Amino acid sequence: MKRITNTICAVLLSGIFMVMTGVNVNAAEQEYPPAEAVFPEEKVLQIENQIKNTPIYNDKDAEGNFSLKNTRATGTYPTRYGVILVTADKYKGLIPTGHAGIIWTSSTIVESLSNGVTTGPNDWNTSKTSCYGISVKGTTVDEDNEASNWCYRQLGKPYNYNYFNVSTRKKFYCSQLVWAAFKDNYGIDLDTSDFGDAVHPMELVNSSKTYTIK
Repeated sequence: MKRITNTICAVLLSGIFMVMTGVNVNAAEQEYPPAEAVFPEEKVLQIENQIKNTPIYNDKDAEGNFSLKNTRATGTYPTRYGVILVTADKYKGLIPTGHAGIIWTSSTIVESLSNGVTTGPNDWNTSKTSCYGISVKGTTVDEDNEASNWCYRQLGKPYNYNYFNVSTRKKFYCSQLVWAAFKDNYGIDLDTSDFGDAVHPMELVNSSKTYTIK
């Protein structure tokens, strides 16, 4: 009983100390540089400007071949399994200048939010103010589907606030999850190295190994 009481007292004193010193016991992200420092907004805006006039392609055929669209205003939205989605919308507490996910079914995406890897509705054409559909060069539609299945198998893993640590597979941030699916399974590196080892969602759009599709 004495040993248990001493343990309880130690835990309580530790908690009081953290509160008094301003330590947030639930903020694991404070251990690492904040997203704003890793992904400076000015640099992100530069990338956004670079991709404003990016050509729009028809989605790949079953063998992985692309064709250039004749017009940018198509009004269509990708629902194929394995297509990457990227938005420039701001996300409080996460990467503040963008977000990425991958289509798992025509109505469902896999993404990593503050509660970790999860699923969400494939409605970014209406729920986001901006949305890019991204298809990877060098893969077939079946391989893209397997990449989305790989992301789905990561469900429940926590959010990775150490944006430079893209080698871990124990936790993921949004663009790291998508990047890892193609890097691990097919050796395709979608990172542009604009932010060192960290992978920003907009880099997936600006990569020389992807096409923007409608």
